[in-house]
Amino acid sequence: MALIQSKYAKGIVTVPFPAFAGAVVGLRFAHTLSAAPAANDIIELAPILPGLVPLDMILDSDDLDTDGTPAITLDVGIMSGVWGVNDGARTVGAEFFSGSTVAQTGAVARPTLKTAFRVAPSDTARSIGVKIATAADVFAAGEIGLTVLYATR
Repeated sequence: MALIQSKYAKGIVTVPFPAFAGAVVGLRFAHTLSAAPAANDIIELAPILPGLVPLDMILDSDDLDTDGTPAITLDVGIMSGVWGVNDGARTVGAEFFSGSTVAQTGAVARPTLKTAFRVAPSDTARSIGVKIATAADVFAAGEIGLTVLYATR
């Protein structure tokens, strides 16, 4: 398993924070894969900043598996460990998406799991990760994106 960090996790791009309580802030986080990720590789894509909760999200992907019967699947969830820390021992859940097939054809999806809408706020920054649950049969370079709508609670 490899940990792949987005430009947001590396601190290259800053993340907006709501200006006042109850305000909603949305941002699309994206990472381009130029080399084939292996099964169980994790992309640390987006943060959940202290005091914020994700209200909704949209997962989008290019067609990353051009095989006639594509296999690639993605899990998206909250990562263990500290936001922005490159530690290969980190794991990711599937609170937001489990076994998503958006990368098989280039598609868009919204959460259907109730756990996506029940994330409690925290006093510490957390990470949203994308795990390659099943690797591509025939990898094609492309982008994975996640638009996250946040608010304070």
